[in-house]
Amino acid sequence: MTPTDSSYPIRDAFRRFFPNYAELHPFLPMEQLKVASSIMRCKTGELGYNVSYCDDCGYPLVHAVSCNNRSCPCCQAPLEKKWELERNTELISGIAYFHVVFTIPHDLNTLVKANLKILLGHQFKCVQDTLLALCADPKFMGATPGILSVLHTWGQKLVFHPHIHVCLSGGGITPAGQFVETRHKGFFLPRTVLATMFRAKYLCGLKELYDSSRLNLSHTKDLEVPAKWQAFINRLFAKEWIPFIGETFNGRGNAIRYLARYSFRTAIANSRIMAVTDTHVTFRYKDYADGSREKTLTVRGTDFIGMFLQHVLPRGFNRVRFSGYLTNCRKTKNLKLIHQLRGSVYTGNPYRKMCIAELILSLYGRDICTCPECSGKMIRLPRGMPKSELPPRLMRCFSAVC
Repeated sequence: MTPTDSSYPIRDAFRRFFPNYAELHPFLPMEQLKVASSIMRCKTGELGYNVSYCDDCGYPLVHAVSCNNRSCPCCQAPLEKKWELERNTELISGIAYFHVVFTIPHDLNTLVKANLKILLGHQFKCVQDTLLALCADPKFMGATPGILSVLHTWGQKLVFHPHIHVCLSGGGITPAGQFVETRHKGFFLPRTVLATMFRAKYLCGLKELYDSSRLNLSHTKDLEVPAKWQAFINRLFAKEWIPFIGETFNGRGNAIRYLARYSFRTAIANSRIMAVTDTHVTFRYKDYADGSREKTLTVRGTDFIGMFLQHVLPRGFNRVRFSGYLTNCRKTKNLKLIHQLRGSVYTGNPYRKMCIAELILSLYGRDICTCPECSGKMIRLPRGMPKSELPPRLMRCFSAVC
């Protein structure tokens, strides 16, 4: 087995194995078909080209267009960095931020897969309701904190493992309109109380969904029998749902930098794929049960495609959500109030309306509007131009196109 020569091995894997996978699974969801198509065409020229040339010396630049699909690992880096910069403007200097991970028992995996949009949304709601209820208790904080939640559905070996990473502020807005900080040095919510309330909210809500016939039970036919459903719920109630409490984020930027990786990284990065052969794919993973040792796993190509596609989210489903004083409809108003109460100035979000040229200049210090040869002005043609419409003088650039 030899390593793949491509810079985008995930694209190679899909081009080699997805046609066979699609034959074996003729009724794939439209979302998965769209993701597969986007990955196979990303940065190949099939989506067109980004073309620019210098107005003074004629220096040309041609780049194949990225697909910009949120499940494609080939084109997320600029978006991840922009998101990190935007979220940093929402952090409050001087207060603690905590990392909490809420997961659910593996017994629920089959049910969740069959009801992705409903049950993943339900998990988000239970996480947010649990944190808001406990933080509102005067013995813990007595205020509404800022909550940033990010959904992850995969583990290192690409198994289905839905869990939500949360960045929780150690301060919040009281009902009287004041800003208070938690007096605890460490995490201020008791783990057992947190786990018990989250479990109760999740399972009570799950029973309501079942009673109202909103769940798809086609893959779990035995649960259609009320007695077996109740036994299933009782078994889940008997389990301990212990959330992971991470150490306090050190520094205001570290919290967002950490979560940015979870917000935009897909089930597997290109850098983890070691080899793509005619029949198999080999990738690296960390075995957390074995001291986080790095190991390799080799799977059949069609199996790899299925392992990846099971993490494609339903259309329109947001895997990043804000609540507490960061809820979208009141975020700006609340941040202005907090800064006013703390004697600082809220500068807003200067990155929100940046165009791609301004973003690249801010992120990488590279001015794509200036010619690298003569410092003249670069003229950009419409995005996604097909190869057949490119001016003949630009054709020589194709040797450098991805």
